[in-house]
This record gives sequence, structure tokens and C-alpha cells, in this order.
Amino acid sequence: MPSKQLKAIKFFSSSSLNSNKFIIFGDEYVLSYRTKKHCLKDLDINLLEKSYIDMTDDNFNESLDQCLMSNSLFNEKKVVFISLAKNRLNKELNERFAKIINYQTDNLLIIEISNLSKKIIERDIISKHDGDAVFIDCSPPYDSEIESYLKENLPDFLNKSENIKILLEMYEGNFSSLLNDLEILKILEIENEKAAMEVFTNNGDKNNFKLIEHMSKNESESALSIIDSMKKKDRNSVPLLIWILARDINAIKFIKDGKNLKPLGIWDNQISMYRKISDRTSKQSLEKSINKLDSIDKCFKGVLQGDPWNGIKSIVLELSS
Repeated sequence: MPSKQLKAIKFFSSSSLNSNKFIIFGDEYVLSYRTKKHCLKDLDINLLEKSYIDMTDDNFNESLDQCLMSNSLFNEKKVVFISLAKNRLNKELNERFAKIINYQTDNLLIIEISNLSKKIIERDIISKHDGDAVFIDCSPPYDSEIESYLKENLPDFLNKSENIKILLEMYEGNFSSLLNDLEILKILEIENEKAAMEVFTNNGDKNNFKLIEHMSKNESESALSIIDSMKKKDRNSVPLLIWILARDINAIKFIKDGKNLKPLGIWDNQISMYRKISDRTSKQSLEKSINKLDSIDKCFKGVLQGDPWNGIKSIVLELSS
């Protein structure tokens, strides 16, 4: 069966997943992030056993076999995250792609390609390997695709042709920022047109960088005082804090991967704060914080027991130390 290729903007709008092997490529980070989240949408990340493999490791084949053939007694499924950062494809890597695509397993495989060009992926991988993998293109979408996405996803009170035209012009070339701002509408529970358009034109709600400034300077008490203040003023500000911390953690990951922070709405004069935290924080620690954010969100929604504010404080302390 030929491998399937989808644009990410279509993939994470789909309700059903007909594969357990997802190969993600393209440089629109928010699309990549949401694609990975959508791959896990029917699973509880806290109950999944997780493994991480670099596709260029000398013992890659053995590591993959070991991961997929030895599930924990305590976890029904496992997710294996495979990364490839090389910008060239050789015979050995091509053979490894063939192994992944044809692997018979009930576990989940998520492969993220960061530097191979779309042309190489389509010509030398997708067209040459049959299997049940889904290749998800996270390249920046065309205006026509964004327009269709907005028509399908904007809330009714905002879903007008004149508003869509304004958004297309305002966010030209920065789809990641548009997605982030659409998420803020949900977080702030805005339900009228005027207030919604103010979110898009006013950066005040989004650019609260005082928290990251204190965390970068190891000023944990000052950082926690911001959390306490938000808790006192509005106990329902947990979703906004989750959004802020997710943005900050992703920015730190961007620094580690040498990526530009502008898609996250972070500019040059703020980068040094994220770099300080990146220098003292491991990727594994950042992944744990992202998983913890998911648990905090579930606590806030009542799906899990626990105080979401304690979870937020825990992450702030970790990033401050």
C-alpha cells in the first residue's frame, strides 16, 4: 500500500487516525507540535511508556527492535519518538526508513525530520517506500489553505469574510502566530466579535514576559509571586498560564534546536532570557514539563485529581533553578 501524504492543516482537523506511524516534516513548528499532539489524541500520555531514539545512532536497528518488542508490564502501549536532524539522505538512512515504514507493531511511532528538504522527502522516501505510514507536511500553508481553515474553525461570531480577509493580511507569513492567537480566544473564553478582534490587534495579553524574566534570572520567589497574584485575582487564569508556560518551554526547545523564535511571537531582545534557561535545562526535563502541563490541564478540567496551581508552581520552580 502506498504511503499517504497529508498537509498538517488537514491532518489535525481529522477525527480518525488510520495509522500508528507518523512521519512529520516541514519547518512550521506550531504545526509540528499540534500534529504530534493530534497523533496522541486518543491516548493518555501519562499511561504511555515513552522512548526516544536518534535515527543516526549506530545501533538504531537494535534500539528500535528492543523498544517495540519489550513493552512494560504496566503499559498497554508504547510511543517511540524518532528524530532525524541530518540534511542529507544516504543509503543507510533510506534502509532505516524502510524498516520503520514496514514495521509490524501495535505501538506508536512518531518520526520527526527537521532538516531534510520537502523535495528529498517526496522524491527519495515517500515515492520509493510502500507501507502504512502517514507523512505529514508541516510546511507553511498557502493563503487558500489558511482561508479554508479559518472558515472551518473560526467561532460563529467571528466567521465573516471581512474578518478572514483582515486575519490573512495581518498574519501574512506567520501562521504559527495566528494559531497561537486563536488558542488565546479559547483560553480567555471570548465570545464576541469586538473583543476577539482586539486580541489579534493588541499584544498586551500575550506578551507577559515578566514571568520568564524572573525564571531566567533564577528569581524563583519573584516568579512564584506572579503566580500567586494571578491565583488571587482570577483562579480561572490557569489555562492562560498553561499557554504561557507551553510557549516558554517550546521557545527553550527552539533555542536548543537552533530555530528562530519569531514564529512564537518572541523577538530578538527577549531571546537571551530563553537562552539562559536552555543552557541549564535538559531536553528530557523539558519533555517532562510538557507532560506535566497536560496533567495540569486535566486537573483544571476535573479529569484528574489535584491542584493545578501546585503543578504550575512546580514547573516554575524547575525552570527557575
